[in-house]
Amino acid sequence: MQKRFIVAIEGGGRRLDKFLQQNIDSLSRTKINTLIKTGKVTVNGCLKKPSYLLKEKEEVAISVEEEQKDILKPYDFTVKIIYEDEDIIVVDKPSGLTVHPPNAQVQNTLINALCNMGKALSSVSHIRPGVVHRLDKGTSGVMVLAKNNSSHLNLIDQFKQRTIKKEYLAICWGKIDRDKLTVDLPIARDKNNRLKMRVSFIDAKSAYTEFFVIERLRNSVLFSIKPRTGRMHQIRVHLKFIEHPIIGDTKYGINDGYKELFLHAHKLGLYHPHTNEFMEFVSPMPERFEKFIGEHS
Repeated sequence: MQKRFIVAIEGGGRRLDKFLQQNIDSLSRTKINTLIKTGKVTVNGCLKKPSYLLKEKEEVAISVEEEQKDILKPYDFTVKIIYEDEDIIVVDKPSGLTVHPPNAQVQNTLINALCNMGKALSSVSHIRPGVVHRLDKGTSGVMVLAKNNSSHLNLIDQFKQRTIKKEYLAICWGKIDRDKLTVDLPIARDKNNRLKMRVSFIDAKSAYTEFFVIERLRNSVLFSIKPRTGRMHQIRVHLKFIEHPIIGDTKYGINDGYKELFLHAHKLGLYHPHTNEFMEFVSPMPERFEKFIGEHS
């Protein structure tokens, strides 16, 4: 749900957070500040700080998710916990598990499973509690979730500032002579299919990915991948563009008959939102990778 306001004469010079609090009785100032800091509030289409002083005739837009606390039903599935404390949970997500419900009909997700396990999660979003980043359904591996709102905002900011370090493993089709590849190509939503992304130079966002060859296999290669930006489907789109599609990628790859995606979030490094200590978490190479390598070495 989105609400829009045009700043009247008396609203000029007023702080953005106070203006919204006076115009939306159902939201507390704390909730309003959270919405502003998480990019749910714009002034003339631009993001501003809570302390921003409004000007007459400026348009303020705020997106508020309807609170549906009962949308999350327990899902009887045991999630492997790599690390947990009072602020964060680091999990090892299996391939084939969706992170959060896309709608009320889908309940077999990571978030539903964590709720069933009695894990506390941040409430910045009631539909996506704890979620500060996502892995595609087919992607396995290490993922961090926030247990409280303070940690949630801190981690969101770390992702935005690109201080979080990520490393993926992927097995891709094709042969390659070089040991390292760098792809610096912008990405935009595919106009012919809004569920997909593509390399584009029109209305696109920068995307930078580094690929390192770990092992050359028969007609395929095992990559270590370090994305320096975090665009939707970035790794898969860049690999498609350089003609090394990921095995099992039905969206961007080829019809190769493999039912699982061979993309794995191997390492995640972050600064702890409370202690500021840099921590690195690892999810080992999954069984499907080891089996494929054994059969194609």
